[in-house]
Amino acid sequence: MKRLTLGVLTFNDGKYLKELLDSIDKQGNTNFDLLIIINGSTDNSSSIIENFKNLTHDFEIKLVHNPENYGSFSGTKQLFINATTSYLSIIHGDDLLKSNYVEVANKYIDSNPDICAFNFDLNEIEGGENIFTGNVIKSGWTKFSAVNRFLVSGLNPGVMPGAVLNLSKLGRTFLDTEIDDIKLNGTEDILLWQKIIRSSNKIMRVPISPYYYRRHSNQISKNFEVYGLSLGCARRVNFLTARNKFERLLCISEIKYEFSLVNFNKSYLEGLDDIIKYKIFSLFRFINIFIRRFANLINFCS
Repeated sequence: MKRLTLGVLTFNDGKYLKELLDSIDKQGNTNFDLLIIINGSTDNSSSIIENFKNLTHDFEIKLVHNPENYGSFSGTKQLFINATTSYLSIIHGDDLLKSNYVEVANKYIDSNPDICAFNFDLNEIEGGENIFTGNVIKSGWTKFSAVNRFLVSGLNPGVMPGAVLNLSKLGRTFLDTEIDDIKLNGTEDILLWQKIIRSSNKIMRVPISPYYYRRHSNQISKNFEVYGLSLGCARRVNFLTARNKFERLLCISEIKYEFSLVNFNKSYLEGLDDIIKYKIFSLFRFINIFIRRFANLINFCS
């Protein structure tokens, strides 16, 4: 019985989709289903995907066509709802899989049934020319729940591209929030790992890199004018769900730093609303830096 769904959310990724789909077709282990959410694409993405679906494969393919772009947050929620198995991997439409991705994922699923999310180390692709840089991006999670909660409060990078999620533990509505989805676009990974850790569940770092991740100009970290509101709303959720004053302090300590990145973007302030008055505590950001370095040291030694 198949337990893993490869979930691809794509919007106007026609330049990269054929390579991604070919890399899925070349998996050494075909014990998976493929789910593709076409999020209102206006380029040639749909025809590329339909042509691929019409070929013969050793796995089942399910397509969902959105009449318009519902945004990355709503699109990710659709992956949760439409996954055909109890585990879901979240794959970006412009990334690539190594041929052992499914093999590694299924191996860790089999041996760690209590884990809610598996983070693979990532190999980096630079830009649009498939330049494999050799850089490896590592997940920062540890085996210690207390340290992980502090990492969440400081918004350490969490559920990464290619991560595998245990839907039988998380549930299909796990990403539901009281904030409008459109205000959280681009921050679904932040909300995912924050909620996993704060619900006392576990994320495991897998020190293997079967996934190629592409850095490009459309990322949230390079488009603060577009995503300022989403970042502010994510900070707000982080603050309001903290369990104690120290965790709230760690949340607030990131704000002034992020202010300098978004250039005091008005939409960012709107997302933070009344919480912004606490920004004086940003002078404690050094605590977040210390905790992150401590977590990296633990991972290096283990």
